[in-house]
Amino acid sequence: MKKRLLINLCLIVLITSLGLIAWLKPGQETTPETRITSLDISAIDSIRIERKNKDTLVLKRNNQVWHITQPFNAPALPGKIERLLKISQIKPPVTYPLDESLLKQFGLRTPSVQLHFNNETLSIGKTESVNARRYTRNGEQLFLLDDTFLHYLTAPAEAYIDTRLFSENVQITGLQTPEIDLQRSSDNIWSDAKKPSNAPAPDAVNMLLDEWRFARAIHVEHKSEEIKGEAITLQLNNKAIHFKLLRQAGTVTLISTDSNLAYTLSRDKYKKMTTLPILDDSDA
Repeated sequence: MKKRLLINLCLIVLITSLGLIAWLKPGQETTPETRITSLDISAIDSIRIERKNKDTLVLKRNNQVWHITQPFNAPALPGKIERLLKISQIKPPVTYPLDESLLKQFGLRTPSVQLHFNNETLSIGKTESVNARRYTRNGEQLFLLDDTFLHYLTAPAEAYIDTRLFSENVQITGLQTPEIDLQRSSDNIWSDAKKPSNAPAPDAVNMLLDEWRFARAIHVEHKSEEIKGEAITLQLNNKAIHFKLLRQAGTVTLISTDSNLAYTLSRDKYKKMTTLPILDDSDA
């Protein structure tokens, strides 16, 4: 009995020792509190993504609002920015001192992506074969990171455009489309120039304008060439917004004449944006 107990104790010591040896492999540092950048999210106001065979994407924060500044100018989609910022805060499961002679082997001699947060640069290389973790460099440090973020970095620049027509709750004072022509008088009375005999109900007008204020496109792209189409104008308190309207089977596209951003919407959505709702007695 004592002999068996002694054997079991020896086995436990052996297994524990092997575990420690595996954990403390030569050259490997395990620093779970270390992030792959030294930056706090609140300090980051510039993101630059350089990738092979694709446009360089540059995003900048101004007055707490993120915008794309390269390869075109556009408001940025907040959700995508949050995902990029979270990359800067990753705590790597494995960290090594960088061996410059192994850069090519790790895919870091010519990295597939270079991700810049302010003045810190992450170079993204190949994946290793054991755990499919991706080699990532920051200065003299080599990280092995779970491969969960590369698809964000290689997505088309258009994927980062805000899908909202308006990034804030704007005050609309007039709307002219091929279907409707709403105008608000100085005494806050609405009229439809296309149907002058019928004064629209204020609640119906507000419901229609909310369709514009909170509209989100199915997708957005940047048009480099001038597009011809039907005219749409929205009057705001201090300026006018102009779109060109293109109709396709099942969808419509609104192209901003200022930014050349093309917002694709469903036909059903566009109909709600250009048709005054009929209110029943309970809505009155």
